[in-house]
Amino acid sequence: MKSMFRKTAAATLVGLLALAGGAQAQDKPREVLTGGHSVAAPRENRIYVMDSVFNHLTESRVHVYDVTNGKFLGLVPTSFNGHVQLSNDGRKIYTMTTYHERVTRGKRTDVVEVWDADKLTFDKEIIVPPKRVQGLNYDGMFRQTTDGRFIVLQNASPATSIGVVDVAKGDYVQDITAAAGCWSVIPQPNRPRSFMTICGDGALLTINLGEDGKVASQSRSKPMFSTKDDPIFIAPALQKDKVSFVSFYGNVYTADFSGEELKLEEPWSLLTDEDRVKGWVPGGYNLTGMHQASGRLYVLMHPDGKEGTHKFPAAEIWVMDTRTHKRVARIPGRDALSMSIDQKANRLLTLDGGNVHVYDISQPEPKHLRTIENAAEASLQVQSHPSEGA
Repeated sequence: MKSMFRKTAAATLVGLLALAGGAQAQDKPREVLTGGHSVAAPRENRIYVMDSVFNHLTESRVHVYDVTNGKFLGLVPTSFNGHVQLSNDGRKIYTMTTYHERVTRGKRTDVVEVWDADKLTFDKEIIVPPKRVQGLNYDGMFRQTTDGRFIVLQNASPATSIGVVDVAKGDYVQDITAAAGCWSVIPQPNRPRSFMTICGDGALLTINLGEDGKVASQSRSKPMFSTKDDPIFIAPALQKDKVSFVSFYGNVYTADFSGEELKLEEPWSLLTDEDRVKGWVPGGYNLTGMHQASGRLYVLMHPDGKEGTHKFPAAEIWVMDTRTHKRVARIPGRDALSMSIDQKANRLLTLDGGNVHVYDISQPEPKHLRTIENAAEASLQVQSHPSEGA
């Protein structure tokens, strides 16, 4: 019996070595050996769910699905508390993550990684200073300039700064320490290398990068909101030359950056008197979205709001016309915590932490199309293929 077992084991080992191309091949990643695979869905049909897997945070990953049928297409590992975004052409997946030599301890290395979005294979890594933000997956933690030249990321050590990465050269360009006391990165769609960040006094700091990725100029607005009396959520609702934020108490603050000087518009409210009586307030994480063609603002809302409910899931999704400041639709929220909008496909994606809900938003009232169940264990961010003007 022992002799038979040894012969069977030896035969199995020989077979495995033959399949792998011999002992030397075992040092190569599987995707190198096989050449990877082609993702079985057009880019415009893919969505990307950043799964933080809170209970085992060192194993975060990006799940890829076909939004038209809910089919699982593959995943990209992102190690400890990963963050994700897509290149502007959708051909590359950019991730930001941290590795420790002993997984949970040892020397720390922070990296930006580049993956092929069509094969889900690793391309390259860019080492960044070990102080990239390690927090929840708000969109503004890991962005890129509108022209795609530079990746811009939030640092926290815990002192705040903004890091700039040259994607083509594979270099970390600099820390922007002028952003100390400010938080999040909001690229300006009408400018190639400009972005805003929200400062602790309620002002917006605008930073313009030069061809080398270094600060060419910067300007600071007057305070847009009161950090004490009416704090805002950092989730931006972007149009081509405007950005809007909602406050904890349901007010909308808008900044116009169409000209040289940033202009602050008069705030307005999401709420009617009846809404206030019932305590309706915004809540969630990436809780707003802007349909740019129609100017419709989407907000996750819940009733009976009070101190500490600002991250409650949505009882309803409200649709607001930003031109008239009127609500044009309200639908069940399905406990959504985050959202994103596919501008070209007129699709709204909402995420309740595990399930992705897909809506047609070609009309003022969103139409629920399907739910991708169990799309993640613990997720607060879903993204679609980038589209022009998104």
